[in-house]
Amino acid sequence: MLCSPATKCPHPGEMRVYLFRKLLTSPTDLQLEVSAEAISEVLDQVLNGRTSTIFSCGGMPINHGADPSDVVSRILGELFTRIYELETNMEVHVSVRYVQLNGESNDLVVSLKGCNRRSTRDHFVATSRGVHTYIARVMDKVAAGGVYPHLIFTVHVKQTNGDQLRKCCGRLQLVHLQQLKEDSPPLESDTPLDTLINLFQALASSPKTHIRYYNIRLTRILNQLMGNGSRTVIINYTDPPKSSDHLVAPAPTPSPNSNVLVPSEVWRRVLRQERAKYRCLRNKALGIVVDKEELLRFLESLEAGDSSKQDLMTSEIDLEQQLEQKMLEIRSEAEMSIEKLKDLQTDIDYLTERNCHLEQQLDVKNCQLIRQSNLLLSVHMELRDQTRKFQDKIAEYTDMFQGMWQRQSLDIQDHERRQLRQLFELFDSMCQSMQRWWHRKAMRLPRQDADEHDAYSRKSPLEEPSL
Repeated sequence: MLCSPATKCPHPGEMRVYLFRKLLTSPTDLQLEVSAEAISEVLDQVLNGRTSTIFSCGGMPINHGADPSDVVSRILGELFTRIYELETNMEVHVSVRYVQLNGESNDLVVSLKGCNRRSTRDHFVATSRGVHTYIARVMDKVAAGGVYPHLIFTVHVKQTNGDQLRKCCGRLQLVHLQQLKEDSPPLESDTPLDTLINLFQALASSPKTHIRYYNIRLTRILNQLMGNGSRTVIINYTDPPKSSDHLVAPAPTPSPNSNVLVPSEVWRRVLRQERAKYRCLRNKALGIVVDKEELLRFLESLEAGDSSKQDLMTSEIDLEQQLEQKMLEIRSEAEMSIEKLKDLQTDIDYLTERNCHLEQQLDVKNCQLIRQSNLLLSVHMELRDQTRKFQDKIAEYTDMFQGMWQRQSLDIQDHERRQLRQLFELFDSMCQSMQRWWHRKAMRLPRQDADEHDAYSRKSPLEEPSL
């Protein structure tokens, strides 16, 4: 029974609403079947880690749990019966808490979603009687001032197995709403709580009970309050349905021997009413009967008072037969129209459920699109930041490379100038050395020529090898 991904909801993405009232007689087989279906859905959702909600409408409840036919008492009893039938390695904790609605615009939404921080601490219970006792104690406490407020009781069912590997927490919400008085006008506020109270107030006058209830406006409001997830909602009226089919005794007819005189104005008013009724019936009869001329002659003779008794009886018999035949035709047509209306209502209910399911799918798709759009927007912002950082880095590296190139160019030019200066100095030194050498050489040549001439003059012709 522990919640797992393999567990499938019997009605995924669908909100199912049931309507119950307190019965004064024993329930029928169909009502018992609807009760068993609703209780089974509620318990399956709670024990599988989801949430079910029960709206209790009516006065302040007394003798909590004393009525075994009450749907809330049956659900709580079956809940603890199933809990004690779980596997032995399951550890289950059942607690109950409550929160009092303050009438703010989003207070009901926050409370139904379990996000209200004003809720009390968990009160752990072991039986359904403990839950009823806790609810009775809270009711007596908050109603001590003479005012019965709106309360939400939440029963938490936490399941864990022995090795603490998987956990599951289901919730059963019991919402007690105080109904308006019969002669009270509807609430003018547009808060979800007041709108829901107005709908329940209008539904209180309906005699329907123990049915699967379809109402487009109510389903839309519940989806806005609780979300579009799979959930079973039960509307339970603690008061029995008001019977509207009882007969009202007519007013006593005054005796003709009464000594009380009736004013003439009263007789004139009665006469006018009888004439109006006669004209209305005459027009209806003329509109129903096929042979209008015969009926018109009969009515004219009846009005003139010149018809005989036999003709009157014959005409009355014919008129009665014609009216009876026409009534049978109207009845058969009405039955056929009722069957067509039932088929049309079934088609409308199917289309309504289909539309709700498509709206839920559309909401899911819209959420996915919004999530994808937010993701793309965040990626686009991140990409733009990275592009800006990359451009800043490129500009920084460009400035750095340009500075390095300028410094290297200056170094190369300086090195070339030094080399040129060294070459110039080398060439100058070489030129100076050459000049000195040529100068020394020029000084030595005349002296050497003179020495050679003297030596040549001292030699004899015989010593000259050429001779």
